[in-house]
Amino acid sequence: MKVELLSDLAAMAALLTILYFLRRRHPQEGVGLWIVGLLFIFTEALAYALYRPFGPLHIPMHVVALDSYLAAGIIFLWAGSKTLFPRRAMLIYLGITATALAALETTYAFDVRTPGPYYFIAAFGLLTGFSAPFLMFRTYQLGRAWWLALAQVLFWVPVGFFTATAVYRNAAYFPLFLLYSMTALVFAVSLPRKSLGRLAIIGSFLIWSLIFLFHAWVTNRPQYVNVAAQIWNWQKFLVTIGMVLVLLERQVSINEWYALHDQLTGLPNRRYFEDKMDEAIRQSQRNGSRAAVVMVDLNGFKAVNDTRGHDIGDRLLQYIAANLKKVIRSHDTVARLGGDEFTLLLTNLPGDLPIARIVEITTSRVEETLMRPFEVDDESFLVSGSVGVAVYPDDTTDEILLRRLADQRMYEQKRQTPFAHV
Repeated sequence: MKVELLSDLAAMAALLTILYFLRRRHPQEGVGLWIVGLLFIFTEALAYALYRPFGPLHIPMHVVALDSYLAAGIIFLWAGSKTLFPRRAMLIYLGITATALAALETTYAFDVRTPGPYYFIAAFGLLTGFSAPFLMFRTYQLGRAWWLALAQVLFWVPVGFFTATAVYRNAAYFPLFLLYSMTALVFAVSLPRKSLGRLAIIGSFLIWSLIFLFHAWVTNRPQYVNVAAQIWNWQKFLVTIGMVLVLLERQVSINEWYALHDQLTGLPNRRYFEDKMDEAIRQSQRNGSRAAVVMVDLNGFKAVNDTRGHDIGDRLLQYIAANLKKVIRSHDTVARLGGDEFTLLLTNLPGDLPIARIVEITTSRVEETLMRPFEVDDESFLVSGSVGVAVYPDDTTDEILLRRLADQRMYEQKRQTPFAHV
């Protein structure tokens, strides 16, 4: 065993352990697949530590190393492509691709150096891989199927060429180059753009792909072997660190979102609404437009909550929230202040429209939205709402007074319609 690699193995095991416990504490979709992929990378590193060019462990460790790299690449590609292709179809496609590629890598690892097996594997891989996407994807998704079929041509035609020229090392390593290049591309598309972890992950897979591409060239030049080995080990840590960073960045983003949003409805909360209101008033001052605060309180919600239970009440609030989001424009805001109270912030309203007309239009739209029947378990609920509107700067130029005035008008209307329609 290469004793000098024990420290690297220990460090990678420590990073994997950190990622595992972070994932347990903050469960996130897809991270489990990352861990499985990294376990295969760790297996390859262990096989490399035991590998010798000659001796009884030569072929077994070579098989384990190449197939571990293949398995890791397939798993990472599967994890990163969830937003690009249908999950089940993509899994079947990758399974078919992995079968032929595993046969190729295993054949090379067994020191087979005759063209027959390679030609057979290339033909099998091209035939099954090219036809599979058109059998799995529906008619309207054939555009994506063509991309997957083209990928098979990129994999297997070079394998046939390298076999014809008797460069079997390139025949085995070129598909790994393509696989890891595609994985880098998929992560570049699927991960958030403003992410340090994303850069580390993309960089790692690109380095990996280049290592596979130039493996034969480096092997024939002993003076570069040590440098290549260091880069080979370094990027394994880089991708693991990148995934830890992405996990932490996601958790920070989730925490920030929960700090500014209501967990039940997903709407902005009071803090977020106040920030947007400050922004809207500054905008109105700059361009001379109007802004309106609309306070909404449901009538009869307590009766539904008491008679049908909190679960139905929560679903009703989610239904109302979804309907209110549909009634506003893209630059407006709807927030939940708590309980059954909602508020809308309408910005960039025209300055030449009479205020009475603004209030009338706004009130009627909100009331019409609230009166849409809510159906659950073969029952239909009709819950109305009280609405109060205050317009900046017509009613007042003070932000606190504006919200207070809208609140007062809402309660004035509520006193006139105190009962719900259930």
